[in-house]
Amino acid sequence: MLYSPERLDVESAEKAVCAWEEDFPRPLVDLSGLRHLDPLGALLLVLEGRRSQEAGGYLRVLLPRAEEGRNLLARSGIVGFVEGASRSDGPWPQSRENQRLIEVVEVGEEEGVGRLVEGLTARLLERFPLGESGSRLLAGALLELLQNIPQHAGLEGGNAVPCGLGALEEFDDHLHLVVADKGVGLRGSLSTNPRFRGLDDSQALEAALVEGMSRFDRPGRGGALRRIRELLLRNAGKLFVRSGAGALWQDDVEWVTSAVHPFPGVQVSIRLPRRLFE
Repeated sequence: MLYSPERLDVESAEKAVCAWEEDFPRPLVDLSGLRHLDPLGALLLVLEGRRSQEAGGYLRVLLPRAEEGRNLLARSGIVGFVEGASRSDGPWPQSRENQRLIEVVEVGEEEGVGRLVEGLTARLLERFPLGESGSRLLAGALLELLQNIPQHAGLEGGNAVPCGLGALEEFDDHLHLVVADKGVGLRGSLSTNPRFRGLDDSQALEAALVEGMSRFDRPGRGGALRRIRELLLRNAGKLFVRSGAGALWQDDVEWVTSAVHPFPGVQVSIRLPRRLFE
């Protein structure tokens, strides 16, 4: 099924994932009409490229026809991550690092997460003075989410080549933070604790995000997703978490889980009002 979206974002990414997975590990990614790309769409594209490579394939990419779309892709911050995992109908558009709309970082060992958070926060502060309390809030959320990636991806039964990414985009009225990996997912993580075996993906999402459960029995370990969800509840934020075949949407105070097309790992999208940081 050829899917040619004008938008690749939180609201439309599900259709793209369904289309890509039909031809995996050589998915046809049609970006020819692209006019909008958000951090979640960008990171899903990078993860699909990595998965395709590991399975012996590659992305088949139709690049944007319009100059507007080519500039958008160039400034997205992902070209360096997907160019080598793809075959395209032309050269990938390039831009200078200081022109990027979305800041993307790759997560490796847990010991390096602190440095990544410092660098990502510093780059954002160059454009927008968050202030001391806002900077601490943003850095704390980034640290908790990014630390989860090597923990999940390194679990027994996880993917052979761990891959985690963080992305941050600034808007006039909000900040959009996305953390994504292709590891074992929330169900896989929780199932390492015998108390949580037998959960499906939607149940695992509720256990982690609503009840604050984690694979750890020791008090004080885990629970990052629940703390972030409650922060967003208090501050009219938006949350989307995708794990395996389940997804949780939270818009202000309302939340719902639903079934989605299976995709490995956990992808977390957080939209925070900028007034939180002012």
